[in-house]
Amino acid sequence: MKISLVHKLVFGIFLVSAVTYSTSAFFIFVLKPVLAPNMQEWLYVSGVLTLGVLWTCFLGWLAARYIIKPLLQLTTAVNAVAGGNLAVTLPKHNSTDEIGQLHGSFQVMLGNLRQMISDVSSSVTITDQNAGSLGSAISQATNQIETIAITIDQMAEGAAMQASAAQQMLATAELSSHAAQTMNNEAEHASGTVQAMVKTINESVEQMNVLVDGMLHISATSEQTMQIVSQLEQQADEIGQISQLVGEIADQTHLLALNASIEAAHAGEHGQGFAVVAQHIRKLASDSAAASTQIQKLVELMQQHTLTVVTETDKQMQLIRDETVTGESAKQSLSHVVSSAGETAGALQSIVSHIASQSVQIQETFTMSKEMADTALSISEGATRISSAAQEQTAVMEEITASSEVLRSEARDLKKKTVVFSL
Repeated sequence: MKISLVHKLVFGIFLVSAVTYSTSAFFIFVLKPVLAPNMQEWLYVSGVLTLGVLWTCFLGWLAARYIIKPLLQLTTAVNAVAGGNLAVTLPKHNSTDEIGQLHGSFQVMLGNLRQMISDVSSSVTITDQNAGSLGSAISQATNQIETIAITIDQMAEGAAMQASAAQQMLATAELSSHAAQTMNNEAEHASGTVQAMVKTINESVEQMNVLVDGMLHISATSEQTMQIVSQLEQQADEIGQISQLVGEIADQTHLLALNASIEAAHAGEHGQGFAVVAQHIRKLASDSAAASTQIQKLVELMQQHTLTVVTETDKQMQLIRDETVTGESAKQSLSHVVSSAGETAGALQSIVSHIASQSVQIQETFTMSKEMADTALSISEGATRISSAAQEQTAVMEEITASSEVLRSEARDLKKKTVVFSL
């Protein structure tokens, strides 16, 4: 059965009052004749009542100490808990009144508080450790992202330089293509000139045959022969000029091939194919230079033969009838000239073929250079976009790092607050 504190107080007051009043009545009505028969009534009654008041106070003090003793113990425990001592232990209280309920509630609250502080302390420790690990991981990630950003910036700079070099190489290849086309046109023109020269020399041979067969009629046609020889000498000079032009073209081609090799070396892996093309162009230039030298020698030989023809023709004009043998010699000389002119025409035809092949290769090189320039530009733009993204990621990581530091600081502050409690 539950007895409340109010009932206990009422019962205590009733008990103290009953004892006090019963004792006072016993002393007044029963013991007065025995204890103080001669004392005045009012004085004796006043004394007994005074003793009753004192007795009531004493009994009330004893009852109060008995009733508030659990409250004093609970107050001591609350003060200890307020000071941070959660290891306090309350004496066992078996009463079911309000004080007992308060005692039980405080025990439950103390247990919950212990568990809560323990959980908070553990959570703060774990949070601090995780925040530290997170901060360290974010710091490492930030450093790695910064390293990546620097590397990408360097890649972007390299790609931009490569794009610039590719553009320069593209311009050089375009100039080479135009130069090759010009060389091809000049070579075709030279080939046509040589063919015309061979035709003219063949006509001169036919005329010389007629001259040898009808030596008696040479005096009538000697003037015409001198004109033809003069034309032959002029054409030999033209061949020499064309040969010199071919030699200059070969030198320019060799220089272009050297520049192409340098640009291919700068381009790295992307320039390997262009390096092979440059090597073939350089070989073609060397072949063209050799052919030009050979043509120059043939032209010099042809000029020598032409000079011989002129000399022999002059002798024919002076000793037309006595120098038939000299006419035969002139015929043989013209035969050599025809042979030399044929060789010159073949060499020029070979040069035209090589230059045409060179033009095709230079056109292919031009296409490859354009593709390389476009690729380098795409790489440069992609590297720039990646660099911007890396910088944004670095900023995000810095914000996360700052948030982690704030979380760690809050965890430390919370841990400091929980340190005051001892479990």
